[in-house]
Amino acid sequence: MVLVTLAFGIAFLLPIFLIFLQLAHVLSSRRLASWRRYAILVIAIFSAVITPSGDPYTMLAMMVPMYLFYEASIIVGRSMKR
Repeated sequence: MVLVTLAFGIAFLLPIFLIFLQLAHVLSSRRLASWRRYAILVIAIFSAVITPSGDPYTMLAMMVPMYLFYEASIIVGRSMKR
């Protein structure tokens, strides 16, 4: 149970990390948008590896919010540029 909580905590720090990299001008929202396909693949692999159970529901419970947060960080990066 602690491992799942830790995994979800790390996963939900993704948008904060991406927004910080955009503020530091290391990444741009355009580059994140172009890496979208690879990000989906990496998020799916990360979700499959880090979730302890073998059921797809736990994996999807981690994967879907991570992807939505990835998209949200792109939107926030575009709005910060303006």
